[in-house]
Amino acid sequence: MNPLELFRRNQKVMMTGLILLAMFAFVVLPAVSQYMRSSGPGMTDPVVAEFEGISLTSSRVATFTRNHYATIQFLRKLAQLTLARGGTPTIFSVDPQSQQIQSVGIEQSPSEDFSIRTLQFSSLAQEKGLELDDTSIRSWLDQFTSGLVTERERYALLRRETNNQMGEYQLLDMLRKQLLAQLYFQAANASVSAGGMPILSPLDHWTNFLKLNQQATINTYGVLVNDFIEKTDENPSETDIQAVYEAGKDVFPNDLSPEPGFRRRESASFEYLLAELQSFRDSEAKKLTDEEIAAEYERRKAGGAFVLPPDVILEPTVDEPAAENAAEAPMESKPATEEASESTSTTEPATPPAAEPAAATEPAMTEETDEPATEENDAELEQRMNQIESFQKELQSAEKLDADPAQSGEETAEPGETAEPSTEPEPASDPPAEESTEEPAEEDQSQNASDRAVRLVAMQADASTESTSEETTATESAENTPAEGDGAPAEEAATEEPRYQPLEDVREQLVESMVEEPARIARDAALAKARGVMKKYFNERALNDGDTTREPPARPNLESLAAELGLTYRKIGPHTIVSLRNEPINDSVDESTALTRQAIPFGIMMFGLGEQVIKQPLFRPIDTVDLGAERHYLTWKTEEKEGFVPELEEIRDEVVQAIRVVEARKLAQQEADSIAKQVNDGKSLEELIPEDRKDNYYTELGPFSWYNMAGFGQFALGNVRELDSIGPRFMEAVFTSEDDEAVVAPNQAERVYYVIRRQNLLPASSDLRAIFKQPGQRIMAMFMPNPEATEIQRGFYDTIDEETGFNRYQPEGF
Repeated sequence: MNPLELFRRNQKVMMTGLILLAMFAFVVLPAVSQYMRSSGPGMTDPVVAEFEGISLTSSRVATFTRNHYATIQFLRKLAQLTLARGGTPTIFSVDPQSQQIQSVGIEQSPSEDFSIRTLQFSSLAQEKGLELDDTSIRSWLDQFTSGLVTERERYALLRRETNNQMGEYQLLDMLRKQLLAQLYFQAANASVSAGGMPILSPLDHWTNFLKLNQQATINTYGVLVNDFIEKTDENPSETDIQAVYEAGKDVFPNDLSPEPGFRRRESASFEYLLAELQSFRDSEAKKLTDEEIAAEYERRKAGGAFVLPPDVILEPTVDEPAAENAAEAPMESKPATEEASESTSTTEPATPPAAEPAAATEPAMTEETDEPATEENDAELEQRMNQIESFQKELQSAEKLDADPAQSGEETAEPGETAEPSTEPEPASDPPAEESTEEPAEEDQSQNASDRAVRLVAMQADASTESTSEETTATESAENTPAEGDGAPAEEAATEEPRYQPLEDVREQLVESMVEEPARIARDAALAKARGVMKKYFNERALNDGDTTREPPARPNLESLAAELGLTYRKIGPHTIVSLRNEPINDSVDESTALTRQAIPFGIMMFGLGEQVIKQPLFRPIDTVDLGAERHYLTWKTEEKEGFVPELEEIRDEVVQAIRVVEARKLAQQEADSIAKQVNDGKSLEELIPEDRKDNYYTELGPFSWYNMAGFGQFALGNVRELDSIGPRFMEAVFTSEDDEAVVAPNQAERVYYVIRRQNLLPASSDLRAIFKQPGQRIMAMFMPNPEATEIQRGFYDTIDEETGFNRYQPEGF
C-alpha cells in the first residue's frame, strides 16, 4: 500500500471518529449531563404527580420546565433571525408597533403545573392516535423560519442559546410534547371556544355587555361574622376537629377564601439598607454656599438660561418706603393713553415749532403761586383740559384721514380723482401770539385747534407726493417720535437687552440641578462600600461552611454601617411571601431587570419561583430598586424556615376557631336575612341597624360596574373600596335585584354578610340597546369568559383526571 492511499484511509478513519464524537457531544452528552444533575448519591427524587401508572418525579418535571424555558428563548432568537432575513411571521407573531416577538407557537409561561399537564396531555394525545414524527417537527420549524434558516444554522443557534445543554433530540422531543398537548387541549376545548374567544349565545353576549356598561349605586349594611363567634360551641366534637384538620392541613391560608388552611409557608427574616436619592440631594444642597449658587446662576445666564419671554411682566417687590412714595404720587400710575395725551399737548406746537412759546400752550401748568385754589383757577384748569382733549381728538381724526382718504369728508378727493397738494401757499409760521393775561374764549381755542388739524392734514398729503420735502420729513419725524412713557421705537426694541428671571425665583430649581449628579455619585459610593462589606462576609461565610476548624467570620453591624454612610437601616420578619406584601420593600424589583418587562419582584427573588427563579441563600446581598419612589435597597436574608405541615396538637386552637367561624357564618346570615325581610316589608334599613354598628352602614356607594376592563381581553371584578373583599356573589346580588329591594350576599371570604338595597342602575337597558347595535361598542363583551364555559372546562379537567387516575402530590418541604 502506497503512502498516499494509507494517508487517505487514515483521513477517513479520523473523519468518522470526529463525526461520532460530535454526535456524542451534541446528542448523548446533554442527556447524560441532565441526568447526572438531576440525580446523585444521597439525593431524594419525590414523585409530584401520577397518571395511568406513570410517575412524574420532581427532577423530571424540573428538567422539562427548564428545557421548556430554553426552547422559548431559542424560538425567540430564531424568529428574530427570520425577520432579519426578510421572513414573514406565520407560526410566531410580532407586535406591529414595537416589532417585538409576541408568541412563538407554544405556551410561553413555563411552570411546574403546566409541565405536568403537558406531559399528561401529550401522552393522552398519543393514545388517541395523534402522532408527530421528527419529519413533521422539522417541517414545522421550516415553516417557522419561512425556509430562510438552514437546519445546520438552527442547531448551531440552539447550542449557543442553551450553552450546549440542549441538542436536536431534546428540541424535537420538547416541541413534539408541546404541540401534541396543544392539539389535544384544543380538540377537547372546541365546544367552549373558537379562535381564542368563548362561544357565546346572543343572550350571553348581551349579558356580558351589561356587566361591562351598567353601573349601580347602593346602600348596604354589613353583618360581621365575628360578632357571632361567642354564640357558638367552644368545645366541638373530636370528630369535627379531626375532619377539619385533615381537610385543611395541606392548604395554605388565604384571606380571600372561606376555606381554612393550616399549612405553613416558608418564612424568612431580612436586613436591608435603604438609599433614598432625595436624602442625598438634601445633604448635597446643604454643602452649597450662596456664592457658589450665585456664580452658577451667572454662568448659566451667560449661556442663555433663565431668559424671560417678551410678553412676561415682572411685578417688582415693593418695600414699605416705596409704597408710601407711590401713594404720595398717584399721577405716576396713569394709563399710557393719558400720558400720551399730556405729552402731546405739551410737546405738539403749531406747525412752525419755534413760533409758539411754551407759556402760551400751558399757562396754567407753569404758573406758580402760593395762593390757595379759587373757583376761577378751577374753571381755568377745566378749560385747559377741554382744549387738550379737543386737540387730541382732532389729531386722531387727521391721522385717520391720512390712513384712509376715502373716509374723509370735504378735505378728501372723490373716488377716482387724484389727490393733489394744496396750491395755496402755506405761511412759514404762525403769527406770534399776543401776550395777554386774559384767557381766550373757548370757541377761539377750538378754532385754533381745528386750524392746526387742517394744516396737519395738508402736510400729510404733501408727504404722500413729495417725500423729499424737508417740511414733510420734519412733520413725520415729529409724528413718529413716541410720547414720553410710550416705550422705545421698534429699532431700539430689537436691540433691547434680554430680561432674566431673578435668582430668588429660580434658586430652588438651580440648586436641585446642581446637586443631582453629586447626589447620585454619593449614593452609589455609599451603596458600593456597604455592598463590599456585605459581600466580603458572604464569601468568608461560604468558605467556612462546614469547616469546624476555622473560626466563623464576624458578622458586620449593618445598623452602624448605615449611620456611617447616610443610609437607612431596617430589620423585618419573619415574613412569608404573602405577609411581605405589607412591607414597602416589596414594591422593589431586581435592579438588573427593572427596566424590562420581566422585572423580578423582591418577594420572588427571596423565596424563588420553582425552576425559573432560584431563591436567594442566606446573607447574599442583592440590589433591588423602586424607580418610582427613587429608592435603592441592599438586602440580605438573615434567617429562613422551610414550609411545613404542623401537627394537630400544635394548632388545635386554630382548628377549633375555624369550626366556630363556620357556625358563626350561619348565625350572621340568619341575622342579615331577617333585616332584609323587614326592609322589604316596609321598614327603613337605617332604623334596623344597632347604634353600636352604625359604622357598618354605607349609603350612596358607587356607581360601580359588575366587571372592569383590565386590558385587552382581560377583565376584573368591579371594586367597591369601602367594603371588604366583595366577590362574584355580591355582584350578582346587586345587579340581578330590583331597585329598593333588599337582598343578602356575603363577601368573598364570607367574613361579612351584606344587606344590600340598590338605589339605581344606569344607564337603563333600553338606552344601552342602541349602543349594543354598534359592533365597535360590543366587541369587548365577546372576550368575556362565560361562567358555563368555565364550568365545562373545569369539568373537562375533572373528567380527564378521573379517567387517567391523576393525582397531584405536594411533597414534604415543597
